[in-house]
Amino acid sequence: MNQRPLLQLTPERHMTLALRQSLEVLQMPQLELAAWLLSEMEKNPLLELAAPKLPKLPKLKGRFEADVAAPITLHEHIAGQIRDHFADAEERGWALALMHQLDEKGFLPPHIANSHILHTLQTFDPPGIFARSLQESFLLQLKAKGKEKTLTFTLIEQCYDDLLHGRYGQIRKKLKSEELKKALLDVSRLALRPAHSFQEERGAFLTVDLLIQKVDGGWTIELIEDDLPRVHLRSEYLDVETNGTEEKRALQELRTRAKWVVRSLSRRRKLLLEIGRQLVKTQARFLEQKGPLAPLSSRALAQKLEIHESTLSRALAGKYATTPRGILSLRSLVPTDSESENAKQMLVSLIAAEDKQNPYTDDQLADALKEKGFPIARRTIAKYRNRLKIGSASQRKNQITSLSVY
Repeated sequence: MNQRPLLQLTPERHMTLALRQSLEVLQMPQLELAAWLLSEMEKNPLLELAAPKLPKLPKLKGRFEADVAAPITLHEHIAGQIRDHFADAEERGWALALMHQLDEKGFLPPHIANSHILHTLQTFDPPGIFARSLQESFLLQLKAKGKEKTLTFTLIEQCYDDLLHGRYGQIRKKLKSEELKKALLDVSRLALRPAHSFQEERGAFLTVDLLIQKVDGGWTIELIEDDLPRVHLRSEYLDVETNGTEEKRALQELRTRAKWVVRSLSRRRKLLLEIGRQLVKTQARFLEQKGPLAPLSSRALAQKLEIHESTLSRALAGKYATTPRGILSLRSLVPTDSESENAKQMLVSLIAAEDKQNPYTDDQLADALKEKGFPIARRTIAKYRNRLKIGSASQRKNQITSLSVY
């Protein structure tokens, strides 16, 4: 009798865990979700990386019938090298997954462990790519130049902390050399950001989740998941027979967890596509540049989708779409929630996609926001920038050209 209430509570507890995980997956931007999926695969042998598919490039009809080819992106450049260096499909998949964890400098998170896949990636062009720290990047760049046996390499390898703090007397004692001038000159010529040469690409590191196009008089909405590793269940483990009770329980937990992951990803895909369809229905004239944004609140949109408003908020967070009006945040297409917050998000999107060598002035940002349905004065742009801790055009340009790592 005492066990019955506990048995009745168990399914409800599992539903709560599943719902919580599903909401977390829904809220994560693609790069964060990619890292989470890799972590899940490391912990759960029932999850497997599927053979990678090369990303599809959208066909943009009627615009930019180019005389000049579009510049190659960093991801395209690296993906080509991955195809050349990794014949095994699984290794190629892991290499692509690591590629999608690169930050805007071309660095990986510091916790990434050594592996033969990583060592191969660290030989790629541009030199210094796939490092987990600036010191490692410097050493990789020197190796690429064949300078492993030079004073410069020893300086970076053995005296990096002293170099950062300008303790040149300590460096001379450790290296027992007075000829530091040439080595320091060599260090000054190393790239602080290996990915810098690719940063002229607008929005290269802004992850797009949906592609919204007007094709032959109708709208198409396509899910873009180029930054996600493709995960599926290992079918050979699903029906494995176990001997002991503990082993059986452990395997069942792994099965449940693996199925939750796959279902959460499926729910995320379906909901993002349905959000895209509903937004197109409401904001078609705006997307075609034929009118302003139509009134639409989160509550109204959530009711159309038959989901809770908080679930919708998670789904909209950090999600972007490529549209006929450019790259827009999904939240910016829900204008009556908070116009100022939507305008701020649009401002962040514009600055993220600007030409880093020729950043927008506040007047230009005001004009761009007006075109996207946010008529905001230049002084308000400056106020928003200050609140968002974003520098002026000159400060943003200087930040790119500065030698400061940070």
